[in-house]
Amino acid sequence: MAALASALAGHRLIALDTSVWIYHFEGSAAYGQAADSVLEAIAKGRIGAVASELVLLELLVAPLKKGAQDVADEIELTLVHFPHLQLAPVTRAVLLRAAEIRARYGLRTPDAIMLATAVESGATLAVTNDSAWRKLEEIEVLLLRDLRV
Repeated sequence: MAALASALAGHRLIALDTSVWIYHFEGSAAYGQAADSVLEAIAKGRIGAVASELVLLELLVAPLKKGAQDVADEIELTLVHFPHLQLAPVTRAVLLRAAEIRARYGLRTPDAIMLATAVESGATLAVTNDSAWRKLEEIEVLLLRDLRV
């Protein structure tokens, strides 16, 4: 995917929003291929990635609501052992940065935490499908919809 290679050029560490994982796990017809291409680049070591541990909370709710503990366990194992992905804890520094992001840009708390994690970790690109993230001046944002073929 040439658009992805171009978007990743010049970046060493990218941040992933929960939506990337949702599209991957659900096999989204609209964005699954774009999400899978990003994850493949990470798995093959072409780029490093970081995601807030908050991603676990967001991804596990749906299977747990359905009583699918096995699915929740599989998702957790996938994230914890995904090559070249760091799951970053929600630290005080992240929360303080998230408060600044919420105050300045008016984003929801989970989004502010995700983006604060990205900035605090040194990521220079955030991958999402949420156009509100483009408000941030602190980090470049790539929308998965821009990668669709």
